[in-house]
Amino acid sequence: MLHLLFRQLGRVPVAVQAGRRYICIMRKISLLALAALTACSLPGRQSFAPAPRAADPAAIAAASAFAGRIPLVSVAPGTTDFAAPLAGAVRQALAIKPGAAFDVEAQAPAAATPGASAAALAPLTPLASAVAQSIAADGVAPDHIMLTARTGGTAPLILVYVK
Repeated sequence: MLHLLFRQLGRVPVAVQAGRRYICIMRKISLLALAALTACSLPGRQSFAPAPRAADPAAIAAASAFAGRIPLVSVAPGTTDFAAPLAGAVRQALAIKPGAAFDVEAQAPAAATPGASAAALAPLTPLASAVAQSIAADGVAPDHIMLTARTGGTAPLILVYVK
């Protein structure tokens, strides 16, 4: 029995030495990993786009021309074949936002007097109404379509906005 005890005691220093060697190796690996990580920087906007592109001046001008709102569709006076492109745009808008509402806006350049502005907007009324009817025919509920008229811009247009 005593010889078994001495045999076990002889193994203990070997196990302790192996454990110390393991701990020493793990410390070295941890220090190397820590040194490697301190050389890195956290990912940020600069790491994915080191040279971001500036905004397109045409897009900035378009946004300011429409008072910050970009129209879904613009229809020039005299256009008669707007139904198919308008239907595609409405379908895409409804796919993104099923409960979307549409603003159909008749827009004419500002005139010197309110009467002259009203006279400039009057010829756009039938076209704006036809655009609104086309949107309703594409499956949009009538209470999600709003008709408006305003002065602004440089040319008469019918603009369709999505809300």
